[in-house]
Amino acid sequence: MYEDYLKKEYARAKKNLYNKDRKSFGSSSNLAEWYVQKLQDQNFCCFYCDASIFDINKLISARLLKTRSVRGDGKRGPVLEIDKNDETYAPENCVLSCYYCNNDKSYTSSMMEYKLHFGANRKKYFDFLLEQLNT
Repeated sequence: MYEDYLKKEYARAKKNLYNKDRKSFGSSSNLAEWYVQKLQDQNFCCFYCDASIFDINKLISARLLKTRSVRGDGKRGPVLEIDKNDETYAPENCVLSCYYCNNDKSYTSSMMEYKLHFGANRKKYFDFLLEQLNT
């Protein structure tokens, strides 16, 4: 299961995530390799709330979480997003975040402040929703 997911995410990252803001990754292949490695390093979980992207997708499928449409047929929510700590997208300065934390954190706090003060509560909320699926 994880191998197929990693292959799919590598292809998606290589095709869609490299842009002028992320030139410091060097190439679309480098960014895709970084993304897949970060997925594994973070155990497929959001850096902030530690929720699994697989659990988040269960909640989206059950319509307990909403996604946000983006241009084309894309959606924010079903994949972990690249979040930067300051104004620079550089590999050493980025983590993977769920859409919900990334959108909420925005530019209002640092990575560690957001993780410390908000991450655990979002995870509690996601766990509560997952519990609703099981009852």
